[in-house]
Amino acid sequence: MKDAEKLLNENEVAFPPAPPERSKAGLDDIPCRARFQDPEVAAATSMEIAAGIVAYS
Repeated sequence: MKDAEKLLNENEVAFPPAPPERSKAGLDDIPCRARFQDPEVAAATSMEIAAGIVAYS
């Protein structure tokens, strides 16, 4: 990674913006209604995939 940064810097190429650091949070710090359970995420993902397949067909 350092070699890539050095090469970009030598060729005066702008660096892509870095994502912000993830904050540290414990499970107890997140309110119950703000948490997503695995089945909820799976159902939402499946729904989006199915809609994409129907739209593509």
